[in-house]
Amino acid sequence: MQTVAYLLAVDRGREQAVNVAKLTNLRDRLPTKVVSEQPVAPSQRTAIGQAPAFAPDLVRRPALVSRLAEARACPLAVVTAPAGYGKTTLLAEWAAEDMRPFAWVALERGQGDAPRLAQLIAGAVGALRGSHGSVLVLDNTHLIRPRVLRDAVEALLPEVGEGSQIVLSGRTEPMLPLGRLRAQRRLVELGARELSMSSGEAAALLRAAGLDVEFETVQTLVRRTEGWPAALYLAALSLLARTDPAGGPASFGGEDHLVAEYVQDEFLAGLSPQGRTLLTQGSVLDRLSGPLCDEVLQRAGSDQLLAALARSNLPLAPLDSGHESYRLHGLLRETLQADLCRSDPQLARRLHRRASVWYADRGDFDRAIEHAVEASDAKLTGELLLAQLPRYLGDGRNARVRSWLDSFTAEHIAGSGPLALVAAHSHLIAGSIDLAQHWGRVAAAENGRAGARCNSRAVTAGIAIVQAWVGRSGTAVMADDAARASALLPDQSPWQASCCFLGGTAELLSGNRAAARRHFDEGADRGVIAAPNIAAMCLAQLAGIAIDDEQWETAEDLAERALRETERHHLSDAPLSALVFAVSAAVGAHEGLIVEAKRDLRQCGDLLRELDGFAPWYGAETRILLARAAMALADVQDARARLAEASRLARRTPDVVIFRQWFDAAWDEADTRAETALVGPSSLTTAELRVLRFLPTHYSFREIAQRLHVSSNTVKTQVHSVYRKLDASSRSEAVANASRAGLLGT
Repeated sequence: MQTVAYLLAVDRGREQAVNVAKLTNLRDRLPTKVVSEQPVAPSQRTAIGQAPAFAPDLVRRPALVSRLAEARACPLAVVTAPAGYGKTTLLAEWAAEDMRPFAWVALERGQGDAPRLAQLIAGAVGALRGSHGSVLVLDNTHLIRPRVLRDAVEALLPEVGEGSQIVLSGRTEPMLPLGRLRAQRRLVELGARELSMSSGEAAALLRAAGLDVEFETVQTLVRRTEGWPAALYLAALSLLARTDPAGGPASFGGEDHLVAEYVQDEFLAGLSPQGRTLLTQGSVLDRLSGPLCDEVLQRAGSDQLLAALARSNLPLAPLDSGHESYRLHGLLRETLQADLCRSDPQLARRLHRRASVWYADRGDFDRAIEHAVEASDAKLTGELLLAQLPRYLGDGRNARVRSWLDSFTAEHIAGSGPLALVAAHSHLIAGSIDLAQHWGRVAAAENGRAGARCNSRAVTAGIAIVQAWVGRSGTAVMADDAARASALLPDQSPWQASCCFLGGTAELLSGNRAAARRHFDEGADRGVIAAPNIAAMCLAQLAGIAIDDEQWETAEDLAERALRETERHHLSDAPLSALVFAVSAAVGAHEGLIVEAKRDLRQCGDLLRELDGFAPWYGAETRILLARAAMALADVQDARARLAEASRLARRTPDVVIFRQWFDAAWDEADTRAETALVGPSSLTTAELRVLRFLPTHYSFREIAQRLHVSSNTVKTQVHSVYRKLDASSRSEAVANASRAGLLGT
């Protein structure tokens, strides 16, 4: 406890007014030389050093001490950070480690006028007379009027000899030509970012405070406090008072009464009413800028006030080089937000609503939606989210959409047609077709009420898209729903990609392959930016058509593009990506990529289990593709099981013409493979034996085909037959089994 009690005791001063006119002839008040050329005896160091003692149980920060010690060529060191960052403690550790003598001026209230400052500095420097290489520390410089400090330092700097330094430590940045000093490499600086504790330092501090927790808990506290030493100690006190300290780090925050009291004492008490109002109301924002605060807080001149607050004793950091926007420390922001919500929750919601509109007008829809949710405005949230939903779902961010929806009750969602439609599509993309239908019906009912908003066309279109996905009324109705939705939407709407996919699927299931191909081509082009998940599924459907046409090179290219889009947008675990993996498995198996095909087949199977009860046409088509992959992998039993499942689903989708063609071809192939899958190597034909001789080589299937003067597809078919007859699942295994059977010699 002694460690952190000392840490919190530092930097307690307050700025006071001084008479800058009294700062005259300061140079005359100071010694003519801060440092002489005579060495100092080690025994004199303790007598002249005025640094606070660095106790053994204090947290050591060797990296920062080394940074200061190694910068002795810089005549000026500036350590600036808000209260509680351990500035004085760090300098005390430096003084204890550095062999140079330290003269320490710990400024207090009433010492900020020019004569008194000159007297203090003169006394400290006088103690160093006769030393070679020394350090003069002016601590709590925020207590001095900026001009007084500036004139004093500018008078002292020319007198600093080689190997000596002046150190300024305070809560506000000194009004000095720091830019020029940086460029001249005459300045070393440490700020709040450098003084923030690492996980290792935090663990040491917490142990010293009596809290011994797992390192994962330490890391959580470092994230919550952003490494602020004083806040870490307060977290230790808070957790020690709980029955289960290890269970509370994630809940520790600005609402904790210890944090709130510290923030009030150290930061808020000294603020002007205007500054406190700006920060309290601005706490609803994750970043503060002049134009944004003016709009949301309905005031003027926020940029000047923010700049002044950033220069004061506040953990308010600039976010850009031009200092146009700022960020409050997370704990301070949480404390202010809690105060605002307790004192005026209605105002907090109005502020969030204004912020939402401001961000939406500037195209920052992520923040706009966040603020609409915080405002508990279901209608505004629904309107914003529905317009951006294809982007969120297309990028694999349905979990974020669900988190926003979870902020509202079912009654609130039902009261907003757009938000109900968002819920429908969110459940649809997750494979929950029944919930998607439920919320689609709710959206339709709300949209049909008197006084529906002007976005009813978009809602009507969204409802039609949900109905088309379900597809239980047949392909003709599915095509009509997709066409109706497309007609209601603007041509540039991101939802148009879904209309293309669903319209193309309806044409494909009806047997109109040419029309389906046109829809899928357009959907892939439209969705590549606005709806990547839909683009990937359009490419998968095109690959399936190429497989039917036995255009394997085209199918391979399309399947690879679909898989690449899926992986690039983090959609591999999205249930509706099952179709992409089914096509990839079918193509990979045909191409002899056994390992890759089996991997894709397993992934597709896992995703299909999450789609239990989903649109029957989708499940049937995907399983037929998996059956083709299984047959190419010589697993006829699995292929038959997939086809049986697909048949049951197909019966639930009326007037699907293409299913009969697919099933006839698949069952015929399964029967043929079952009849010809003779056991043992003796069943190999002459053509298969010729191909077998090339398998131990490095030749690709294409190169083998060139040497045998046959097509690549013929070689692939013969190789797969060899695999089956030799009970092998890969090229290397086929070679090994053939060698054991004496078919390849020694």
